[in-house]
Amino acid sequence: MLAVQEYINHFITIWENSPNSFPQFPKTYSEEEQQTREHNYEKFQQKIKSLQSRKKVQQMRKDPGKSFFPMFTAFLEMVFDFEKDHLELILSDNFKDVSKDFFYKARKFGSELKPDSIYQAMRNVWIMNGVQLMADVPVKITPSVFAYSMIYPYSDNFLDDPEVSSKEKQAFSVRFNQRLHGEDTAPQNFTETQLYKLVEMFEAEFPRGSFPEVYESLYAIQKGQTDSLKMIKENGLSEHEIQTICFEKGGASVLADGYLVAGKLTQQQEQALFGYGVYLQLLDDIQDVKEDSLAFTKTMFSCLPEADLASFVNKTIHFGRVALDEMCCFPGVKNNAFLDLMNRSIEMMVIESVGLNNTWYTKNYLAQLEKHSPLHFEFVREKHSQSKSQRFALFQKYFDSAK
Repeated sequence: MLAVQEYINHFITIWENSPNSFPQFPKTYSEEEQQTREHNYEKFQQKIKSLQSRKKVQQMRKDPGKSFFPMFTAFLEMVFDFEKDHLELILSDNFKDVSKDFFYKARKFGSELKPDSIYQAMRNVWIMNGVQLMADVPVKITPSVFAYSMIYPYSDNFLDDPEVSSKEKQAFSVRFNQRLHGEDTAPQNFTETQLYKLVEMFEAEFPRGSFPEVYESLYAIQKGQTDSLKMIKENGLSEHEIQTICFEKGGASVLADGYLVAGKLTQQQEQALFGYGVYLQLLDDIQDVKEDSLAFTKTMFSCLPEADLASFVNKTIHFGRVALDEMCCFPGVKNNAFLDLMNRSIEMMVIESVGLNNTWYTKNYLAQLEKHSPLHFEFVREKHSQSKSQRFALFQKYFDSAK
């Protein structure tokens, strides 16, 4: 059995020992530097608008190396200050190919899914591609990478749907848990039919008898999702119970990523991936604080008094830096570039999330944190209101041109 409770306790200890002081960041931006990056952002947007016609996008697809990727590379470098060794990882040929491959396969498998749902799934693909790099295995869309990433837009969206009753969600979780355990369970709706097809992909790549830990990791994430249904205000969960559920759900999710990539992991690697998942879950809670509060969903973040929110963000960043250091146990982490990229990307998302949810923080904290954002928070909010996926608008045009 996987030592999930042991990992939860380990990272709770790290959390408790993480300070809530304002972190030191590698970069500080002056007003002039932020304005320059905003100007570069606007120029990139204008280039996107110039590619509105189907003909131009199809031309771009024929030769992405000449048109699309140099443009996107410049955007990441001149707006978000990614370094060249980071960009070599983000925009390697492998990463470009797997993103396209997944998009087309996802659209074929779930033609009813909206683009937003496919991009939701693609986020997990990128996490699994990162795990492939760390595990030193080929970066590609394996059956299990595809299947596990596609579970998210089906199961999460069903469990998050306010129109579905709590009783229906509980029954769904019971049936899905039975199917994950190899039982011959009949699907009761379209969502379950799709999910059971995805489970068959796991079983084909990783036979149950030869890879028991793969299925234990899937049971762990299913348990984490089921326990997370308890996180509604009227249940009166204690602070410790909420933290345990948060850590269990996030940690188990990325632990399953690791097993579905590698098939086998050491205990040290299990623990490292679990911590990475906890960090990403904390990020999600910071990003979704408004939605969680409106839905009366209790998380470690949404139930805090406003005065404590900034301290929680600070603590999350300190926690994440310690948690990511444990990833050095993977053979593919041969230098600091990969961990630097992971850390910088997540911290940038944390900073952006604070800027987008500015009404939840004090003016002093916003002003202090904004100095470490390449863009003014007001500019970030403006662009976000125009398009929730503004940064990936060109990706969408690029993929959709295949219709």
